[in-house]
Amino acid sequence: MIARRLLIVALSMGLGLGVLARPAHADPNYLQEAISETQAAIDAGKQLQAGSFVEHADDAIDYARSAVWQTPVDPIRKGIKYLRKAVKLAKGTSYDKRIAKATEQAELALQQFQSVK
Repeated sequence: MIARRLLIVALSMGLGLGVLARPAHADPNYLQEAISETQAAIDAGKQLQAGSFVEHADDAIDYARSAVWQTPVDPIRKGIKYLRKAVKLAKGTSYDKRIAKATEQAELALQQFQSVK
């Protein structure tokens, strides 16, 4: 009876360690989606469409946060910071220079995301 319990405990611990020992890498889907949404935000920013820019940038942040959850690397974190700053600049404005600065921040974020690959 005790041997059976020890066997069950040993197997469950071994299975648990096997799950934790997976290699850490970003899910290419999340990172790829973050890249494509960032590119869409940049395109909208170049056309001076602040609302569309903010929407795509917010979606890119969501995907990037999912990617950084799986692989906590600095380029993804920096890209998220750039995108948050871009959203802050573009939200609620139609001023061309602010949208242009927000687009520059999104381009910096895109560079960070692409450097992970």
